[in-house]
Amino acid sequence: MSAMDGARIPMERMCTLNKWKMVVEVLIPGVLNAGDIDKTDDYKKAAALADAI
Repeated sequence: MSAMDGARIPMERMCTLNKWKMVVEVLIPGVLNAGDIDKTDDYKKAAALADAI
């Protein structure tokens, strides 16, 4: 199991139950508390990925 399984597995189950197709999955490790994502450039990468889809 990976550290991100706690977020990934429930999301996959919810999508399966609702018959949704997951297009992309972006998990950012080390983001636990409010404001942590601002300390990384990963949100910029995630936004660029979303724009590319």
